Amino acid sequence: MKKILSALLTLCMLLGLVACGGPAATPAPPANSPAAGQPADPVTSEPLVVVSVVKAIGSNWFDSMDWEGKKWAEENNAVHHYIGPTSQDSAAQLQCIEDAIALRPDILTVVPIAADACDALLKQARDQGVLVVTHEGVGLTNIDYNVDAFSNEQFGESFAIKAAELIGEDAKYALVVGALTTPAHMAWAKAFYAYASENYPGMTTLNDEDANGVIPLEGGPNSDTSYSMAKQFIQANPDVEVFWIGSSSCVAGVCRAIEELGLGDKIKVLAVGTASGQKQYYESGTIPYGSFWYPGGAQYACFELGKRVLEGQAPQTGDDLIFEGYGSITVDGTNVYGAAWLEVTMDNLEEMCELL
Repeated sequence: MKKILSALLTLCMLLGLVACGGPAATPAPPANSPAAGQPADPVTSEPLVVVSVVKAIGSNWFDSMDWEGKKWAEENNAVHHYIGPTSQDSAAQLQCIEDAIALRPDILTVVPIAADACDALLKQARDQGVLVVTHEGVGLTNIDYNVDAFSNEQFGESFAIKAAELIGEDAKYALVVGALTTPAHMAWAKAFYAYASENYPGMTTLNDEDANGVIPLEGGPNSDTSYSMAKQFIQANPDVEVFWIGSSSCVAGVCRAIEELGLGDKIKVLAVGTASGQKQYYESGTIPYGSFWYPGGAQYACFELGKRVLEGQAPQTGDDLIFEGYGSITVDGTNVYGAAWLEVTMDNLEEMCELL
């Protein structure tokens, strides 16, 4: 375990926070957040240093990773740092990753925005002996493990099934991701497209296609960029019937465009993201169905897995990472999956809003 001089640690923390826009105010975790396991015995008398780098600080979605990261650190005699840009900007996130590496942590977890750029930078961390665990980082190579709440293929396929069930097997659809460089968003979109193409021959995508399959629309980093994209797309494609949106940051913008155009009865949205952040659109009927996971749980699982790897325990299918949804993981190479996705409908909207 690394010996870290307190003066160096303090200086590095300050540098990281300045570069990333300062610390986020940390809201209290929801009262009914999934319960973590009992405190583990410390590995040594010297604390582990663990770091979370997210896409953007300041929202309950990513800040839940701070809540549960702190909880894990308290239970495991570790020092936890939570770092991220103030908006979903790839260049700013790369700077934050550099700041995180400068802390010389034992475990570094990252939720990548731009896969290739993050992958190259994470090689530097591993070369320095840092254990790297990503979330939503399927396909990255310079990592030890990637932990996700579920199989990305099954998640994407489930939305195609819902589109057929709720809109029709001949629905005309558009797929939206935050950015084409975001690994998880692209995996879900491609799984939706592949499943729909094979099982619903009458279902038609309005996205562009190439030799590699579908090319999703980019909603951008926030609701304003997704609003502009959706309005232009609808005007160019008035026959669109359903948007699948893989980025929680894009849902409100697309829904706002649909409703401003008076098309809430004609165009529906299948959404990934928090129930509370999208509540008004469930209530208006623009979103008939959504699904999400509790990112804090993934963070807890990332640190728990990382600690065990440092102790010489490689993860095995069936292992329990002692957080709800990760009680019997599936291991596929460097990818580790839980069973932690949550469905949202009008029937359980209030309950899901209390969670996130």
